[in-house]
Amino acid sequence: MRAHKMNRITGGALFTALLLLIFSAAFLSAGEKPSFLTGKVIDLSGSNLSLEKKVASAGTEFRKTGGAKTYFTAYEFVSRHKIHRRSTDSPPEGYVVNTKESRIRIEDKGRGKNQVGTETEDMPSPAALLFLHDQTENGEVLDVTVLDMDQTYDFSDAPVFWLGRAENAESVSILEKSFDSAKDRSQAQKSILFAASCHQGPQAYVFLKKAALGPSGDKVRETAIFWLGNYGDSRSLADLKEIYGKEKSVSVKKQIIFAIQLSKQKEAVEELIRIAKQDASQEARKQAVFWLGQKASAESVKALKDIVETASEEDSLKEQAIFAISQLPKDRSVPMLIDIAKTNKYPSVRKRALFWLGQSGDPAALKLFEEILLKK
Repeated sequence: MRAHKMNRITGGALFTALLLLIFSAAFLSAGEKPSFLTGKVIDLSGSNLSLEKKVASAGTEFRKTGGAKTYFTAYEFVSRHKIHRRSTDSPPEGYVVNTKESRIRIEDKGRGKNQVGTETEDMPSPAALLFLHDQTENGEVLDVTVLDMDQTYDFSDAPVFWLGRAENAESVSILEKSFDSAKDRSQAQKSILFAASCHQGPQAYVFLKKAALGPSGDKVRETAIFWLGNYGDSRSLADLKEIYGKEKSVSVKKQIIFAIQLSKQKEAVEELIRIAKQDASQEARKQAVFWLGQKASAESVKALKDIVETASEEDSLKEQAIFAISQLPKDRSVPMLIDIAKTNKYPSVRKRALFWLGQSGDPAALKLFEEILLKK
């Protein structure tokens, strides 16, 4: 029995080692110029300098050339997700990287259409981080994006300095320093937060939480909160609840509610119910009610029913709860709306339930209308 157990452990260890070998093979070797970058590519990856010093070295090298105002730096890191660039229609032959109004612009090669975003797959994978710098502002970061290393990017507008492979901790450190220096440029800060959210490891999460609680404007903090919500685990849910408890801004509260509902944890529904029933902000309560309707769990449905039954007639939360009920699957929403239309003591509430029954087109709803109209 003991020998059998040892064989199982050894087999598991061998399998893990094989996975690590395959995973590490996907990365570029140190000092290797990347084939996925073409055009004005300057390779600084062979240096033994730290990542921070490589970034500074790229600025120094660019200033020697004179000329343009902006330049790029790029390096490889471990992403939490497999990054897939996608186009508006058929797969592109590659991308052209340009700059416009201090932003990175990535367009389909030959067609000039803006690429429309990234798709991610939940598996750690190599990816590249691309920074746009302003050399007139001592190399400050203007924008950041993540590149799919399975695609090809042509740099004909401004040069890109390739810095090689970076450890995630030092990459997050670069992002955090760039975030702090971009305090007057919210768009740059938001792109930095997205880049941080792609990183594996605890440093990125800590940075996002710090930004969510920090002194930046509401829009920047809302971005950090969104990316915290994308973790979807018990740790991020606990932190979102903590942030919510300290928050005064209604717009930020609404973003926290959205981030909470991203979680699959049972406690996420419990927190939405608590907010819907107890929060001082009517707008926040409405937001929680809406997402309870989208959750459609037994607990959320019960909470919506309780709100309809207990809130006062003039409480606009009743209307939001009825709308949320109407968004449930028909086998749940229609019977609940029929019950409200028949039994609620407030005419305005019954009328609202009838409105949403009319939108459903369900046979049971039509039967109720027939009974009402013909007074059966």
